Amino acid sequence: MKKYALLAASCLLVSPSVLASPRVLLAAESKIDFVVKEMGVPVSGEFKRFEAAIDIDPVKPEKSSASLKIQVGSLTTGSDEADAIAVDADWLDKVHAPYALFKSTSIRALGNGSFEAKGTLSIRNLERPIVLHFTSADQAGGKTIITSEFTIKRAEFKIGGGEWNQGDVVGEEIPVKVRLTLAPAH
Repeated sequence: MKKYALLAASCLLVSPSVLASPRVLLAAESKIDFVVKEMGVPVSGEFKRFEAAIDIDPVKPEKSSASLKIQVGSLTTGSDEADAIAVDADWLDKVHAPYALFKSTSIRALGNGSFEAKGTLSIRNLERPIVLHFTSADQAGGKTIITSEFTIKRAEFKIGGGEWNQGDVVGEEIPVKVRLTLAPAH
Protein backbone atom coordinates (compact mmCIF):
# COMPACT_ATOMS: atom_id res chain seq x y z
CA MET A 1 0.00 0.00 0.00
CA LYS A 2 2.68 2.42 0.96
CA LYS A 3 4.87 1.25 -1.86
CA TYR A 4 2.55 2.45 -4.55
CA ALA A 5 2.68 5.90 -3.10
CA LEU A 6 6.44 5.75 -3.29
CA LEU A 7 6.40 5.03 -6.95
CA ALA A 8 4.13 7.95 -7.59
CA ALA A 9 6.33 10.18 -5.56
CA SER A 10 9.45 9.00 -7.20
CA CYS A 11 8.07 9.75 -10.60
CA LEU A 12 7.47 13.32 -9.65
CA LEU A 13 10.99 13.83 -8.62
CA VAL A 14 12.91 13.78 -11.84
CA SER A 15 15.23 16.72 -11.43
CA PRO A 16 17.83 18.33 -13.65
CA SER A 17 21.42 19.18 -12.73
CA VAL A 18 23.24 22.41 -13.18
CA LEU A 19 26.02 21.81 -15.68
CA ALA A 20 26.63 22.67 -19.33
CA SER A 21 26.79 19.15 -20.78
CA PRO A 22 24.84 15.94 -20.18
CA ARG A 23 25.89 14.23 -16.99
CA VAL A 24 26.04 10.57 -16.06
CA LEU A 25 23.87 9.56 -13.11
CA LEU A 26 25.81 7.75 -10.38
CA ALA A 27 23.00 5.39 -9.40
CA ALA A 28 24.82 3.84 -6.43
CA GLU A 29 25.11 7.33 -4.88
CA SER A 30 21.53 8.41 -5.73
CA LYS A 31 18.22 7.79 -3.93
CA ILE A 32 14.50 8.20 -4.40
CA ASP A 33 12.72 7.79 -1.05
CA PHE A 34 9.09 8.15 0.00
CA VAL A 35 6.93 7.88 3.08
CA VAL A 36 3.36 6.64 3.11
CA LYS A 37 1.13 6.68 6.14
CA GLU A 38 -0.80 3.51 6.84
CA MET A 39 -3.33 3.91 9.63
CA GLY A 40 -1.39 6.99 10.69
CA VAL A 41 1.94 5.16 10.96
CA PRO A 42 4.72 6.32 8.58
CA VAL A 43 6.10 3.59 6.34
CA SER A 44 9.31 4.41 4.46
CA GLY A 45 10.30 3.03 1.10
CA GLU A 46 12.53 3.64 -1.88
CA PHE A 47 12.99 2.81 -5.53
CA LYS A 48 16.18 0.90 -6.23
CA ARG A 49 16.35 1.19 -10.05
CA PHE A 50 15.99 4.40 -12.05
CA GLU A 51 17.66 6.27 -14.89
CA ALA A 52 18.05 9.99 -15.51
CA ALA A 53 19.03 12.12 -18.51
CA ILE A 54 20.03 15.56 -17.29
CA ASP A 55 21.36 18.43 -19.38
CA ILE A 56 21.52 21.79 -17.62
CA ASP A 57 22.95 24.93 -19.21
CA PRO A 58 23.93 27.24 -16.33
CA VAL A 59 24.15 30.24 -18.65
CA LYS A 60 20.80 29.59 -20.34
CA PRO A 61 18.77 27.32 -18.04
CA GLU A 62 15.76 27.68 -20.34
CA LYS A 63 17.65 25.44 -22.80
CA SER A 64 18.05 22.74 -20.15
CA SER A 65 16.15 19.46 -19.92
CA ALA A 66 15.66 16.57 -17.53
CA SER A 67 13.96 13.21 -17.61
CA LEU A 68 13.64 10.36 -15.14
CA LYS A 69 12.56 6.76 -15.63
CA ILE A 70 11.79 4.74 -12.49
CA GLN A 71 11.25 0.97 -12.50
CA VAL A 72 8.08 0.52 -10.45
CA GLY A 73 8.99 -3.07 -9.64
CA SER A 74 12.13 -1.90 -7.82
CA LEU A 75 10.04 -0.45 -4.97
CA THR A 76 11.06 -1.72 -1.57
CA THR A 77 9.82 -1.05 1.96
CA GLY A 78 11.56 -3.91 3.70
CA SER A 79 8.40 -6.06 3.63
CA ASP A 80 7.98 -8.49 0.73
CA GLU A 81 4.22 -8.66 1.36
CA ALA A 82 3.80 -4.87 1.34
CA ASP A 83 6.03 -4.55 -1.75
CA ALA A 84 3.91 -7.10 -3.64
CA ILE A 85 0.73 -5.16 -2.80
CA ALA A 86 2.33 -1.82 -3.78
CA VAL A 87 3.21 -2.97 -7.31
CA ASP A 88 -0.05 -4.93 -7.84
CA ALA A 89 -2.82 -3.80 -10.24
CA ASP A 90 -4.70 -1.67 -7.65
CA TRP A 91 -1.59 0.28 -6.74
CA LEU A 92 1.33 0.92 -9.11
CA ASP A 93 0.34 -1.79 -11.60
CA LYS A 94 3.85 -2.81 -12.66
CA VAL A 95 2.48 -5.26 -15.26
CA HIS A 96 0.66 -2.58 -17.29
CA ALA A 97 2.73 0.45 -16.20
CA PRO A 98 6.26 -0.79 -15.46
CA TYR A 99 7.76 2.72 -15.27
CA ALA A 100 7.03 6.04 -13.63
CA LEU A 101 8.30 8.84 -15.85
CA PHE A 102 9.12 12.52 -15.55
CA LYS A 103 9.99 14.78 -18.48
CA SER A 104 10.68 18.48 -18.14
CA THR A 105 9.07 21.00 -20.47
CA SER A 106 10.92 24.00 -19.02
CA ILE A 107 13.55 24.81 -16.43
CA ARG A 108 14.33 28.20 -14.92
CA ALA A 109 16.88 29.44 -12.42
CA LEU A 110 15.56 30.85 -9.14
CA GLY A 111 18.97 31.95 -7.81
CA ASN A 112 21.49 30.58 -5.31
CA GLY A 113 21.55 27.10 -6.87
CA SER A 114 17.76 26.73 -6.84
CA PHE A 115 15.71 25.88 -9.92
CA GLU A 116 12.15 25.21 -11.00
CA ALA A 117 11.34 22.42 -13.45
CA LYS A 118 7.91 22.26 -15.08
CA GLY A 119 7.03 19.00 -16.74
CA THR A 120 4.88 15.92 -16.96
CA LEU A 121 4.77 13.11 -14.43
CA SER A 122 3.40 9.76 -15.57
CA ILE A 123 2.37 7.10 -13.05
CA ARG A 124 0.13 4.14 -13.97
CA ASN A 125 0.21 5.54 -17.53
CA LEU A 126 -1.65 8.65 -16.31
CA GLU A 127 0.10 11.93 -17.15
CA ARG A 128 -0.21 14.99 -14.93
CA PRO A 129 1.57 18.36 -15.08
CA ILE A 130 3.97 18.99 -12.22
CA VAL A 131 6.23 21.77 -10.99
CA LEU A 132 9.31 20.66 -9.05
CA HIS A 133 11.77 22.81 -7.16
CA PHE A 134 15.29 21.49 -6.82
CA THR A 135 18.74 22.58 -5.77
CA SER A 136 22.05 21.85 -7.40
CA ALA A 137 25.33 21.82 -5.51
CA ASP A 138 28.78 21.19 -6.98
CA GLN A 139 30.98 18.91 -4.88
CA ALA A 140 34.72 18.43 -4.52
CA GLY A 141 35.98 16.25 -7.34
CA GLY A 142 33.48 17.62 -9.86
CA LYS A 143 30.35 15.70 -8.85
CA THR A 144 27.02 17.53 -8.61
CA ILE A 145 24.23 16.74 -6.14
CA ILE A 146 20.64 17.49 -7.16
CA THR A 147 18.03 17.41 -4.38
CA SER A 148 14.27 17.87 -4.38
CA GLU A 149 11.37 17.25 -2.05
CA PHE A 150 7.75 17.21 -3.17
CA THR A 151 4.42 15.58 -2.43
CA ILE A 152 2.19 13.56 -4.72
CA LYS A 153 -1.47 12.74 -4.19
CA ARG A 154 -2.50 9.13 -4.73
CA ALA A 155 -5.93 10.02 -6.17
CA GLU A 156 -4.38 12.02 -9.04
CA PHE A 157 -2.83 8.80 -10.36
CA LYS A 158 -5.50 6.35 -9.17
CA ILE A 159 -3.01 4.69 -6.84
CA GLY A 160 -4.72 2.34 -4.41
CA GLY A 161 -8.00 0.54 -4.38
CA GLY A 162 -10.46 -1.46 -2.34
CA GLU A 163 -10.01 -1.48 1.41
CA TRP A 164 -6.92 0.78 1.18
CA ASN A 165 -9.02 3.73 0.02
CA GLN A 166 -11.55 3.46 2.86
CA GLY A 167 -11.28 6.02 5.63
CA ASP A 168 -7.72 6.86 6.60
CA VAL A 169 -6.18 3.43 6.05
CA VAL A 170 -3.54 4.86 3.67
CA GLY A 171 -2.75 8.58 3.55
CA GLU A 172 -3.57 10.54 0.39
CA GLU A 173 -0.34 12.55 0.33
CA ILE A 174 3.03 10.91 -0.25
CA PRO A 175 6.15 12.97 0.49
CA VAL A 176 9.04 12.14 -1.84
CA LYS A 177 12.74 12.98 -1.50
CA VAL A 178 15.12 12.78 -4.41
CA ARG A 179 18.90 12.94 -4.28
CA LEU A 180 20.70 12.47 -7.59
CA THR A 181 24.49 12.37 -7.79
CA LEU A 182 25.94 13.26 -11.18
CA ALA A 183 29.41 12.32 -12.36
CA PRO A 184 31.89 15.08 -13.18
CA ALA A 185 31.40 16.73 -16.58
CA HIS A 186 33.78 15.62 -19.31
